[in-house]
Amino acid sequence: MRVLFQGAGAIGIAGAALFTDGHEVAVVSRTAGPNGRAAFPRRVSTFDPTDPGGVGGGHGSCRQGGGRAGGNNRGATGGETGGGTGRENERETEGAEGRQASAGSGWSVTRVAATRRVTISDWAAAADGSWDLIVLTTRPDDLDAEVVSAIRDISPAFIATTSQVEGDLDRARAVFPGTQAVIFGPAFLSERLDPGAPAEVVRAEGSRAGDADGGVRTSGGHGSGADREAEPGHEVTFWAPAGAPRFFVAGPSTAVRALVSRLGRLVLPVPMEAVLLPPAVFIPFVAELSVRNGSWVALKSHLDRPAKAASEAVRTRLGVQVPVFGSAAHVVLEAVERIVPIDVTNYAGRHFARHVGQSRDMLAGWAESADPAHALRELVAALDALDD
Repeated sequence: MRVLFQGAGAIGIAGAALFTDGHEVAVVSRTAGPNGRAAFPRRVSTFDPTDPGGVGGGHGSCRQGGGRAGGNNRGATGGETGGGTGRENERETEGAEGRQASAGSGWSVTRVAATRRVTISDWAAAADGSWDLIVLTTRPDDLDAEVVSAIRDISPAFIATTSQVEGDLDRARAVFPGTQAVIFGPAFLSERLDPGAPAEVVRAEGSRAGDADGGVRTSGGHGSGADREAEPGHEVTFWAPAGAPRFFVAGPSTAVRALVSRLGRLVLPVPMEAVLLPPAVFIPFVAELSVRNGSWVALKSHLDRPAKAASEAVRTRLGVQVPVFGSAAHVVLEAVERIVPIDVTNYAGRHFARHVGQSRDMLAGWAESADPAHALRELVAALDALDD
């Protein structure tokens, strides 16, 4: 299947990397330029049971230190399920290393797995070919007129929006009439490093395993063996659970069935509520995190308001009161710290700070329908105050 990801942000680049094993994939961006460019997203992981060369048992030595992975625990590195292998490249650079879990949690030191090459082109180049599926990483109403026109000219069979804002699926259908539209709920975490972060020097596929640079998995061609430097501000790291689907897909049954038959285990069909309900639970906590200036510690000390807001938001989805307790949220946050093999305490603050506007829009939408909506409106006001 030929898949085009709109937008060279973290979701688009990481999603393209996760699709490259079985499909022809590219990312399209208005800033790519006529000659395009390459990105080298890197998968952060711990021991992967699908990796035949992984560290035995996945229980390497653990060292704690400031929420960052420490040491130099090197080993063979696996690619995606069903793919080849590369060489591990661990370095102490913010955003690239994962979080070191506590010594009793059973996780090995986080590693950075195989690096992949993703092609980023502009819309003029993308329009020269035919694409079966375009994945929108920008909300439908936020697309520029030129981008909308380019997508209409391509006329893909399917459009998928990664926005889980209520009503955005209908907006995608309105913007692209005649195209089958679905929602893709990402089942991975991804982050684009800030401009100014050190550029990663990676070695294209074909380099010897003894080199210190990471092996680069390429799609649609063979590496040259030459060193390639990722453009500062365009480096992406991501974590995808081994063996799990890459997106949850919801929408009209005919479109969902067709995509599942062609994309296989990359997508998992779910009811629409399974895509729209989870944000109603976690977005209030994300908003509180933003209000607390991205401090995970401060969030865990102020869980009552987002818990009440989550209860109000869930009621708008289900029509019944479902209590969300701050104590339960605290347990979940502690579990996330131990289970997710990245520094989620820092990642969450950085990532959701870039999406405060979308979080606010979701809260405001629920507040319009919720009764009562005291906590939701209070959170919206707190987010608005950040702009003052």
